[in-house]
Amino acid sequence: MNRSMMIGAVAVVLMAIAGPAFAGAGLHLGFTSNPDDFLVGFHFESLPVADHVTLVPSVEAGFGDVTMMAGNADFHYVLPTRSTVRPYIGGGFTVNWFDLNPGSQTDVGGSVLGGLQLSRRYALEMKIGLGNVPDLKFAFLFTS
Repeated sequence: MNRSMMIGAVAVVLMAIAGPAFAGAGLHLGFTSNPDDFLVGFHFESLPVADHVTLVPSVEAGFGDVTMMAGNADFHYVLPTRSTVRPYIGGGFTVNWFDLNPGSQTDVGGSVLGGLQLSRRYALEMKIGLGNVPDLKFAFLFTS
């Protein structure tokens, strides 16, 4: 079994075990900068772990300059507001695998993020990468 299949299998098992703690799951689409990739991913959103704080783990793949697979563990702090549009800030940990053709590379890093929950189902998000991970990520999130 190759490395990417093993990572995917472990991610699926971990998400299945933790299933009851999650409030929703969804897809996200977007792009990254450095490398310049189109991004598609799958995420879960936890029930609040503290006031206004949720855990949002995700897996994603990028296609473009290089092929990338990533696993992320992000925390979102939703800023209290009376509006239906709710801003959030956060950060997280990421592991990225890059197919460099020839060869591959695995890097670990972090991110600082911010976003807008446009409704309970839709959000826009931007991440700034810390370390040897994509410099910027922009994504549209859909959560069921």
